[in-house]
Formats: sequence, C-alpha cells, structure tokens
Amino acid sequence: MIEKKKAQLVIIAHDVEPIEIVVYLPALCRKMNVPYCIVKGKSRLGRLVHRKTCTCVAITDVNNEDKGQLSKLVESVRTNYNDRFDEIRKHWGGGIMGNKSVAKVVAKEKIRAKEEAQKAGLV
Repeated sequence: MIEKKKAQLVIIAHDVEPIEIVVYLPALCRKMNVPYCIVKGKSRLGRLVHRKTCTCVAITDVNNEDKGQLSKLVESVRTNYNDRFDEIRKHWGGGIMGNKSVAKVVAKEKIRAKEEAQKAGLV
C-alpha cells in the first residue's frame, strides 16, 4: 500500500517483537511522502481492527462522513511528527556528553589554543 501511495496514513505500534518486522516502515513512508505515526501498544492498534494485536495499519479509504476527521488527523501527524523529523533527529540524545567525552573536548581545545598562541607569537 505504501509503495503504491494508496495509504493515506500509516500507524505503527511501538512494541513489535521482533522489531525487524516494522523497522523499515518509517524510512519507506518518508521516501514515499506518506504520513506515519508510532503509537503505544500493539494491543491498542489491534482494537482498531478487531484483533488481539496488530503491528501496523495503513488507512487507505474511509467513509465520506469521516474524511474530514481523517484529513485533520493526517495534517496533525504530518506537522507534529513527519515535518519535524530532521529537528527531532538532530537533537536525539540531548547533546549531553559523558565525563570522558568532555575531558577529550577540553584537551583538544587546550591543544588548539596553545597552537594558536604559538602561531601568534611567531608571526
């Protein structure tokens, strides 16, 4: 459905085991420009399709009276999750370094400052 761009929205469960089943879906959705979101619990997603559990759902078509709600949901997912992917990815981990990494950065800065002082003194 995603490859043919028939899916209007893809919903992926976060607790899929083994994860290899759905790990490629976000990249595929980004490549095909299909909005996707990750929800908590495959059992919640299973309730949507009247099953015990479900790993992912691709919504392709809805009733005419529900199209407005689907478009609002797609717009919300697209603006809050898909369009912010690069921003979220860049800040992954918070940029907080451990003690060893901080010590290495400080040591490199000291060496760089020392070299610049030597160049300034010679030139």
